[in-house]
Amino acid sequence: MTRSRFLLLLALLSLAVRLPMLHFLRTEYLSGGITTSLGLVARNLLEGRGLSETTGPDEILLLYDLQLGQGKLRDIAEFPDPPDQPTRPLIQRMPGYPFLLAVSFKLTGSYRYLPIQLLQILGSSLLPFMIFGAARRYFGERPGRVAGIVAALNFAEIRLALVPLYDWWILFVVALLLWLLARSREHDYPWRSFVLMGAVLAAGTLLKSTVVVVPLFLAAAIFVTLGPWRAAPRAAALVALPILVLLPWAARNQRLFQRFIPTNTFLWPSIWEGFGEVDNPFGAVLDDRRTYLTALQENHSLVYGSPEYDDYFEEKVNSAFGSRPGFVVALWGKRLVGGLLFPANPWGLAGIDRPEASFSTFRARTGGSPVVYLLAHPLTAALKMLQRLWDPALFFMALLALWEMRPRWRELLPLMAFPAAFLAVTVPIHLEGRYLLPGSLVFLMLASVPLAGWLPMPSRSRELDRQAAL
Repeated sequence: MTRSRFLLLLALLSLAVRLPMLHFLRTEYLSGGITTSLGLVARNLLEGRGLSETTGPDEILLLYDLQLGQGKLRDIAEFPDPPDQPTRPLIQRMPGYPFLLAVSFKLTGSYRYLPIQLLQILGSSLLPFMIFGAARRYFGERPGRVAGIVAALNFAEIRLALVPLYDWWILFVVALLLWLLARSREHDYPWRSFVLMGAVLAAGTLLKSTVVVVPLFLAAAIFVTLGPWRAAPRAAALVALPILVLLPWAARNQRLFQRFIPTNTFLWPSIWEGFGEVDNPFGAVLDDRRTYLTALQENHSLVYGSPEYDDYFEEKVNSAFGSRPGFVVALWGKRLVGGLLFPANPWGLAGIDRPEASFSTFRARTGGSPVVYLLAHPLTAALKMLQRLWDPALFFMALLALWEMRPRWRELLPLMAFPAAFLAVTVPIHLEGRYLLPGSLVFLMLASVPLAGWLPMPSRSRELDRQAAL
């Protein structure tokens, strides 16, 4: 099959999967509290209130609970907009996504999420092409095509693209960086390509602060791959551009809060609540509201998400580290294994993510065995099994590919900087599967190598692939 015909079929496959999911799942509730708070920031921007968070009145705050209770996402147009509503300057999140939402609201003339969801789904349809382009340049035509097809069917990424939230855009940023990195390698790493990658990383940092570690890991890998003299100016471009973009934001925070805050708050509360992922001796719970109410009992003046809120939990986290280091290390190990093998990202397929469709619910209701469950719900059981096996299969196939290509380890090291960076941030703070999805794109690319090797392939095509990967 010619490349042009393959690309056409890849586009049709990507859209055939994504557009029905947009139609059926666009109002499903997933991280809706964060989505709503950022949507209200966007409306405040357009209504002349500046970059500020809405903190009331009660009729607005009650809509958060209404969404959670109904399991449905509500548009900002459904939230009241009193002119005298209380607000505070945005500091808990980065400003990039509220600005993007504000542009969407302004262009469409409506405070509704559908336009930004449509934009994200169209962007999601481009990811398979970027993954194909990157994998093709690193590993050859056949692995590139396999990687593109797997990316087109990456349901965890597609489900996240439906959520009006910054997390999906980090996958787009990483896919674009992988494509740019592969093109740069193809042309012997010209310096200007690293300037472009630095600009992409700067944009990603404005969307989510944890992206700030990616240029550090990528720069370190480039030093090993290219040597210090060639790497130094390229690494400088990767690191300097995100820092330059953060300077105006840090200056604004200094003026408003009288302290140096280069990104955003909520690091220490996130670490504390992360202890609540398991039974813990500190009384931490993985629940924003309960954590805040408990903190108020000790300090009545605390404001949720404020710099002082961070200070309060920094003391508690440091005390926990000092008193129970073994617990913390064990939790990090559990997160590492869980994040790599069992991230439990929702797929949104055939109701398989609903608790009532689970085997445990079926057994509690009927007492049936796994075999009975399989016979009673064969499609749901098959999809659940595929969902469980997807991530560990990609990870172990990626390890197999790395082992087979170990003589190329220096050249592959920049690829591994991406999963390493997101693991380095997620494991010590708090694990949610979507936080590691950007790094999993590299595992997907690497897994395409053994997958392509297991497919029937003429010897001439195999030789062409080998030459393309050199």
